[in-house]
Amino acid sequence: MHSLKGSLKIVSKEMGVTLYINIALTIALFALYLFISFRADPGEYLGVIFGPFYVIFLVYPFIFFKSYNFILALGGTRKQFIVSSFISTLAFLILCTIILNVLHLISGMTFQNGHVFHMAGILNDPNPAMYFWIDFLWLIILSGIGMFAQVINFNLGTIRTLTLAAVLILAAVTAYFFLDITPLFEFIIMDHLLFVHILALASLILLVLSAFMMKNAPLERGDRKLFTASATN
Repeated sequence: MHSLKGSLKIVSKEMGVTLYINIALTIALFALYLFISFRADPGEYLGVIFGPFYVIFLVYPFIFFKSYNFILALGGTRKQFIVSSFISTLAFLILCTIILNVLHLISGMTFQNGHVFHMAGILNDPNPAMYFWIDFLWLIILSGIGMFAQVINFNLGTIRTLTLAAVLILAAVTAYFFLDITPLFEFIIMDHLLFVHILALASLILLVLSAFMMKNAPLERGDRKLFTASATN
């Protein structure tokens, strides 16, 4: 396999089945909320429909990384794997964003009572483009976090990854109890749009770091000793 097309096809196939399942789950959730809306009180909060898509984009890298060794075994390169992963994720991300916002638009026209929560609702901006953009950004954020976590896990192995995660959790708990983080929560609520864009920028940085680390990634998970270890692909 010496073309990007072949690698792209393999990665897309790994992601495709999970995507179809989540589309079905999302539509099923929408149908459930539609049924509940006929029995709900006016203005009642019914739930969310973005849950399955948000979760799957966080864990997608742990799914499509199974194609890594397959691509290399067929003569592909690490670069082809990374580029294929990014292209497939972006294509599926745009598709899911469209589906979420179409369903949200339909809910506003068909739900008898009640409403579903949308992440853009925090902004109090009725512009449909803003709803699309917020979903798009959150899916990028989750994809970047998931990709970076899986790349760390693949390069360093489970033990070192869990150790690093424990250190980060301990630091977060310490900050919560010993630092005044009220201004942070106020910023998240009052300047939510800016907050989401900052997270999206950080996620893009994580994606760049992920691509850099995978350039010289080991053939097997956890075999890497140093980030600067050499590889031929």
